Amino acid sequence: MADPARAYRQFAGQGASLVNLVIQSYDQILNALYGAIRDIESHRIEQKTKDLNHAMLLVSHLQNALDFKAGPQVARNLERFYLARKRIIQASAQNSTPILQQVAQDFISMREAWEQVEKSVASAQPAPSARQPRPDPYSSVPALSFDPIDWTA
Repeated sequence: MADPARAYRQFAGQGASLVNLVIQSYDQILNALYGAIRDIESHRIEQKTKDLNHAMLLVSHLQNALDFKAGPQVARNLERFYLARKRIIQASAQNSTPILQQVAQDFISMREAWEQVEKSVASAQPAPSARQPRPDPYSSVPALSFDPIDWTA
């Protein structure tokens, strides 16, 4: 995820919520952590470093996106949680799969919490039938008429 803002706009345009984007980030972090565990077990140190750097980059993006004005207590708690980067660095230096497994478990727990947030937000939204229909962006485009092409001829 080279440009998080661009990725956010892309996913938001596809209907992904901000909470869903956080969950997807956690999924990527978990993939990187478990990849690093496999890399350590297989003695692929260069790939382990790439995977852990990717995980730390994603954690940094999440930490930088914290909004201390909108939710100061939640932001402070998440900021402390995102200090997991220190444990990732420690695990990398020691080639410690137990530390990475614990970090991964912590991210799984936090991911599950975000899933609960997503469910509560979804249940708080009005049912699709109660929503106002969106205006048709193509309503001002004139209708085109053309003769169908006979492909059998």
